[in-house]
Amino acid sequence: MRKINPLKKIINGVVDDNIYKRIGWLYIFSFLIFISVTILSYFILPYALFRGVHPIVSRLEFSPTIWILTLQIFGYNLIATSLIIGANLIAQKFRLLNNKFVPIGYFAFLSLIIIAALYLGTWSFEVVTEAPPLYLRLVSTFDIFHRSGLLELSAYLLAAAVSFKFTLWYSDGKRIIKSKRLKDIKLTASEKVIFILVFVLLFYSAFIESYRIIQLTRF
Repeated sequence: MRKINPLKKIINGVVDDNIYKRIGWLYIFSFLIFISVTILSYFILPYALFRGVHPIVSRLEFSPTIWILTLQIFGYNLIATSLIIGANLIAQKFRLLNNKFVPIGYFAFLSLIIIAALYLGTWSFEVVTEAPPLYLRLVSTFDIFHRSGLLELSAYLLAAAVSFKFTLWYSDGKRIIKSKRLKDIKLTASEKVIFILVFVLLFYSAFIESYRIIQLTRF
């Protein structure tokens, strides 16, 4: 009986032609990475190790007005989203994975997942609050009415999954071996709705985060 390589199964899933399979496998993979890195960083890395390190966030002047702050955060999150979408214009061939082409934007998304997990595990957020125990940090991630993290990362995930179809250049690691034109990019009705949902989630997550920041910094 042939053994199934879990990594190959995941890669096959995230590059599947079906948008819902791509989303599902990306959630599974990113969830495993997020939880693992959060736990490891909690036990191994120093508290608040990354606070003040981020070149943009650490210098961001928070507006006391919720809607202005929401737009500030939304604009910052758009930069990350654009990075994912832009990087997906190029796909890299992985010979160890049945010669599958994996969009580079997936790695940008994975980097954001790891960074978010490191910040959570070390409690390095710019707005200083008392650090809760590990289990509360993990559980609170799923509180989408008071925490923006899951919504924001979900928006990035959906952006990566939809822009999978935006790839124009395919590389073997050394050169471009094939390409396609912009007019060849065609999204299904479902993919168009999901693409719009990306920006809805980004704005909503920015509003949730801005409300929380204002509440925490009011006094």
